[in-house]
Amino acid sequence: MAFDPAPNRDPSGNERWMVLGAFVFGVVALVAIVIDDYQPAKLAPVFMLLAWFPLIALHELGHLLAARALGWEVREMVIGFGSEIARFTVRGLPVRLKMYPIAGWVTPVPTTLRGVRWRSALVYLAGPLVELTLVLVLLGVIGWDEMLSRTDRVGVIAAQGVALAALLDVISNLIPRSAQTEHGWSHTDGLGALRALSRPRAEYVALVREVHEEKIADAVAARDGGALLDACEVAYAALGDDPHLRSMMGAAVAELSRDGGLDARGRRLPDAVLRRAG
Repeated sequence: MAFDPAPNRDPSGNERWMVLGAFVFGVVALVAIVIDDYQPAKLAPVFMLLAWFPLIALHELGHLLAARALGWEVREMVIGFGSEIARFTVRGLPVRLKMYPIAGWVTPVPTTLRGVRWRSALVYLAGPLVELTLVLVLLGVIGWDEMLSRTDRVGVIAAQGVALAALLDVISNLIPRSAQTEHGWSHTDGLGALRALSRPRAEYVALVREVHEEKIADAVAARDGGALLDACEVAYAALGDDPHLRSMMGAAVAELSRDGGLDARGRRLPDAVLRRAG
């Protein structure tokens, strides 16, 4: 079960064409408005539109960096929704780009129960906070008075457009609300943070357990007793004497340590692990 701090909003059926048509119409209308009786101030909506995709990437990067800083794993980062147009890996992290750059999400999972509720809330809030930080930086560079004034300077207009787009996204994401999609309920970051603080502990236990069960299974599949030892030690540090993990470790130890608990490197599995897994 993945833990998504940002919602997956894949469209289906005619919704894909509706989104594409609305985007094309918006671009054409915006260009027409700018060309007709051109004034520099009319460039602000253009810069807002151009900033949208980078802001989505920045927002999701905020989720990602917060999760990693708090010791969580991140499974993937997705920008956009709809049909996938590109897939690549950045420092071991799968990144996917989709057709419509209107939303995105990352998939982090907790690896420990220590402070899991407030860490979860911080992961949710990190996306809007990094955008708000960008607005504050622009204010510091441009100045409050000039940022709020009408101007013909294209650079300032660009900063105004980017700041406004970022603020709109921050407000939209922090308002607690949810919507039902074909993938289940999607929550804004604001609602997600509130729910994270009251989420049942059992759900977090299941998420953490899944991470460590996968590492144990990978060690068994690779026939790597040393990796199994490491995975068992980390799992017990994270969850203690969890009965589900104990059962899985029993099978793993039996398969890779049939000669008294020696792993593939000749290192003995800890007595605590053998006693609980046995």
